[in-house]
Formats: sequence, C-alpha cells, structure tokens
Amino acid sequence: ERAIVSDIHGTTRDVIEDLVNIGGVTFRFIDTAGIRHTTDTIEAMGIDRTYRKIEQASVILWVIDLLTPQKQLESMAATLIPRLTGKKVILLFNKADLVADSEKSAALDLFPHLDANRLFISAKKGENTEQLQQLLVEAAAMPEIAEEDVIVTNLRHLEALNRAHESILRVQEGLAIGITSDFLSQDIRECMFHLGEITGQISTDEILGNIFSRFCIGK
Repeated sequence: ERAIVSDIHGTTRDVIEDLVNIGGVTFRFIDTAGIRHTTDTIEAMGIDRTYRKIEQASVILWVIDLLTPQKQLESMAATLIPRLTGKKVILLFNKADLVADSEKSAALDLFPHLDANRLFISAKKGENTEQLQQLLVEAAAMPEIAEEDVIVTNLRHLEALNRAHESILRVQEGLAIGITSDFLSQDIRECMFHLGEITGQISTDEILGNIFSRFCIGK
C-alpha cells in the first residue's frame, strides 16, 4: 500500500523504502524504477537513482519478468551486470505460473557468468515467498569468525579505532620521508587519545570538551 502499482512499464519512478523484519533480521527494502532503455526524461532520472541504490545495497533482488523477450533481457543485462560485481544477487524469475517448464529451464541458462541465487516466483500468487525469505536471511548472515579474529561491536569504538589507525598511518608515512619526531609526536598523541576513548583512559574534561565541541547544549 506504499505506492500505486500498474502493469504499465515506467510506473515506478521514485525510490520507495520500508523496513521489514524477516527471521529476526531487519531489512530495508528499496523499490526502484525498472531498468530499460527509455526516452522519457523523468523515467531516466528514476533509473539513474536505481543505479545509485545498487551501489549502496548489500543484497540485490533482480526481478525478471519471464514474459520479457530474451533480446530485451540481454540488452538490460549488458548495462546492469557490470554494476553487480561483488554484490550478493538473487535472481527472481517472476510470473512463473504463466510459463511452461521448458521456458523455466531456458531462464536458468540466462547470464551464466553471474554469481547469483535463482528462484522462480509468482508475485500475484505468492509462490516461493518462504524460499525467498530464507535466501534473504542467509544472505544477511554473518561470515564465519575464526578464533583469532577481532570483532568490534560498538560503533563508537569502531570510529575511534579507525581514527587511531589513520594517526598511525600518518606516523608511518612521516618516518618513511624523514619527518622529525617532534612533528610525528602529535600524531602519536592523537592515536593514544583515540585508543583512550576505548579503554577509558581519558579525562572527564576531555570527554566533556568533546561533547560540547559536537553539540550545542542550551538550558
């Protein structure tokens, strides 16, 4: 009920987002304009937004209408597939209830070089929705963690570690080009400060100073 839908191509132009909890995992679903060649300026702007969202997304659900001619699909794929490198992709072949088994077999042979899960669905009849949910939960699963791996679960700590790392990199770069220790000491102190944010070894005055530097607090 978030938007008007139609079987007319080019209906979706704006990006529509909503949160959905599946198997205890919260997903942000982003519905975008379908990708096709168009001379409509507004629709083309919507497709550009689709490409930007693809860059940001963790998982791509590529919905393919099984009634679409193969040449049209190949033309679309030539534009889209290069943008999917390194992405988790699920190919959803929609309208599976309207095609023969032979056409489904042919669909599975599409885009053989694309690393993706493939699933036949019927959005109208709700076919294979449970399988799709399972694929999404699996795609969102944490990778296996080795005993020697280090995990940071606090966002503030992660930011502090990143800043400490940046400071140390500046020290290494400075040593490589012969900068004197007097200049490098500032970066070393910054690194120690950021590590202190994690261990708690910084003063209350420093914490308050950091808070007031970021926020305007009134009485």
